Amino acid sequence: MTVASRRKLISIVTISIALWLLVWFSHTVSRQNGLENLHTSNQQQLEQFIGHLDSKLARFKFLPNLVAKNQLLVELLNNPESTPRVDLVNHFLEDINTVTGASDTYLMDASGLTLAASNWQSERPFVGRNFSFRPYFTEAMSGKLGRYFALGSTSGKRGYYFAYPIYYAANIIGTIVIKMDLSNIELRWSGRNSQFIVSDPDGIIFITTDANWLYKSIKTITPQTRTKISNSRRYGDTEIELLGLNTQQEISPISSIVQLPAKNKATNSEYLTLQQNMPEAGWSVMILAPLDRVKQNSLNVVSVLLLVLLLLMLTGLLGWQRHKRRLERDRFQLEAQKQLEQKVSVRTRDLTQEIEQHKQTEKVLRDTQGELIQTAKLAVLGELSASISHELNNPLAAIRSYADNARQFLTLDKLDKADENLDRIAGLTERMAKISSQLKFFARKSSGNLEVIKIKTVIQTAMDIVRPQSKRSHITINTLKPESPLKAMVDNIQLEQVLINLINNAMNAIGDKPQGEINIISEQQKEWVMIHVDDNGPGIDENHLGNIFDPFFTTRESGLGLGLSISGRIIDGMNGHLSATNLPNGGARLTISLPVVEKLQ
Repeated sequence: MTVASRRKLISIVTISIALWLLVWFSHTVSRQNGLENLHTSNQQQLEQFIGHLDSKLARFKFLPNLVAKNQLLVELLNNPESTPRVDLVNHFLEDINTVTGASDTYLMDASGLTLAASNWQSERPFVGRNFSFRPYFTEAMSGKLGRYFALGSTSGKRGYYFAYPIYYAANIIGTIVIKMDLSNIELRWSGRNSQFIVSDPDGIIFITTDANWLYKSIKTITPQTRTKISNSRRYGDTEIELLGLNTQQEISPISSIVQLPAKNKATNSEYLTLQQNMPEAGWSVMILAPLDRVKQNSLNVVSVLLLVLLLLMLTGLLGWQRHKRRLERDRFQLEAQKQLEQKVSVRTRDLTQEIEQHKQTEKVLRDTQGELIQTAKLAVLGELSASISHELNNPLAAIRSYADNARQFLTLDKLDKADENLDRIAGLTERMAKISSQLKFFARKSSGNLEVIKIKTVIQTAMDIVRPQSKRSHITINTLKPESPLKAMVDNIQLEQVLINLINNAMNAIGDKPQGEINIISEQQKEWVMIHVDDNGPGIDENHLGNIFDPFFTTRESGLGLGLSISGRIIDGMNGHLSATNLPNGGARLTISLPVVEKLQ
């Protein structure tokens, strides 16, 4: 083996060992972080679960003491043969059960015989049964609060028993027992990723969120313990099996990693456990969180790391290959440089000429573009001039008409009428000034002030302006007023301008048609004020209905194509909209829709 080959082999081995150590370290750190996070989460859930159990127990802890003070119980214990007293206590205990939500409540005499019970009407009542074998009875008869968990020997249901002695003349003559149902605890805490188990002092699980673990032991049970459990009938005839917890790693005195036989799997499932005792109840509570997610996260970290390392290796290999090709390219470039220098000197002269030609061409192109832009600007100015003339011709015609009328009224010495026409001329002149000042807002949303205006006033003003032109064109303009006044929040001048534009468009559409007619209809539809401008012209081509509000779209040779587009923007600025459609009997309808205002402010 050559020296170079030996160095190459050593490098490969060193890199492989470094990569393996890096992967192992990343896996260890990721797993440790996952365990710490899971431990914190388990601690919080365990405290919540124990708090829930404590609250359940505390709810029933003092009930037997309170119920034991009832005189009815003492009277029945002193006279157990009294049927009326038995019935009375049965109903009393049934009421206690209903109010407290207990599973069962029953009264036993000093021998353990049940004299009355809340389930006296059930198929298997406790009345007449003896439960002296239960440890809670023994504790209560000794003057203590009896506490015990067991399967009901009659009902077969799990429950936690509280028993308290009943005194008469300083003697204990019986006990009152309240059974608490704990099955709802499992329902509330099931469906989580982590599982909970509650075990008795013998290590037997009697509450769990996994039904397969119920009545199994978390530790080995001695024969003496089995005998004690059997004598107390704590779990009835249930066969107690070993759960099979196999501790893999002790993390702390209360936490460890364990294995359990997996469901429907050949391998075992690993769990992180956390255990805490409930001394008063004599229980041990454990939470088991599966480590599948921790393992998967650790595997993901290792996979990502391997992908990154592979990407880095590929990047390095690609860089090395590029470096090698760069060296080869430099060598070829050096060889060709001399030939290129000769060719460059020859081509420089030709390129200089071509550059000059390109510069001349670009100059001609820029000059041509400038002329085209100037021509376009002049065309737009011409169109705008026509539009301005279109907007102002109607008021000018009205001014001329009012001036002629005023002259006649002056001749007839009707000064009031003449003054009225002069006022109208002044108003139209002011309106023309406002219209010209608002032309700068055509390309954007109006910034004018909106105010509550009566719609009929706006319609009347617009008709006054276009009336001279309609008379010359022999076109009749009719208005259909609603039953009640309509109001809307609008810009008065701009709404008049839009109406004038729509009426002019309608007159242009009618043209020279005899008996031309335009109907202006205002109505309220739900929350909208509608102003319809109908004509009996040829209507709008169906192919053009979707484009008539586009800027510069027109079907007239002399049209600018901005009127409807500008009108639409003005109405949008008033929170309304402008629409167009064809009437069934011919002609077109342009509709202004504005939000309704209920009353003037």
